[in-house]
Amino acid sequence: MNNWQRLNEKETGHAWDNFYRLFDFFPSIDKFPGIRTSLPQIKYSITKYYSTETSFSNLENVALVLFNSITNPGERLYALDWQHDCYDFDPRGEMERDEFEEYIIPIFPNGDYYIFLTKDFKNVWFGHPWEQTITLIGHDIVQQAEIQNITI
Repeated sequence: MNNWQRLNEKETGHAWDNFYRLFDFFPSIDKFPGIRTSLPQIKYSITKYYSTETSFSNLENVALVLFNSITNPGERLYALDWQHDCYDFDPRGEMERDEFEEYIIPIFPNGDYYIFLTKDFKNVWFGHPWEQTITLIGHDIVQQAEIQNITI
């Protein structure tokens, strides 16, 4: 794993503390939404991915297009996995996969919250497994989704 760099305890605490504070994160399997913010956002239902054998490669491609459009070369993003190891990564680098052929932190929320965000906390990809949604939050990522006519 060269691109995915595990965050140490201090970095992980910083990322989660800020995420909870800035987005009023409320983990729940049945009370939605899981986050609240006044920032621009677009919420996509991903229910179809839970009910079929649909490939997740489209989600991965969409995510990388958006991540690359909101970052500069060499800029790293946080990849948070609720109550598990968290990482940072360069969206332009090789996206290594685990033994299940998923990214180290998957784009598709298959049983946990998976959150990708810029290190300034201004742009977020929030995967909610129980609401079965992906929410894009922030001026840049929402603007890019609209400009590129992103569908999930």
